[in-house]
Amino acid sequence: MNTARRLNGTTLRILRQALGITARDLAARAGIDPSFLSRLENGARQPSPPVLRRLAHGLGVPVEAISYPVHTATA
Repeated sequence: MNTARRLNGTTLRILRQALGITARDLAARAGIDPSFLSRLENGARQPSPPVLRRLAHGLGVPVEAISYPVHTATA
C-alpha cells in the first residue's frame, strides 16, 4: 500500500488568511493561477504532489499541515 496526500482546502484557506497572505500572493509563490488556488481552497480540485509541496513552501509550513494521508492499493 502506498500513502498519498490530499489537500485539505479549508485548512489551506484558513492558514493562508491567518498568516496574512493574499490568495494572489500564494498563487504566485506556488506558480499557479489564482483561479486554480480558489478551486483548491473550495475543494473542487486536488493539486499534483509538486504543487502541494509548493503551496506548503509558500506558506512556510510542512506539507502535513495542509493535507492528510490517503492510502492507495498498489497493483
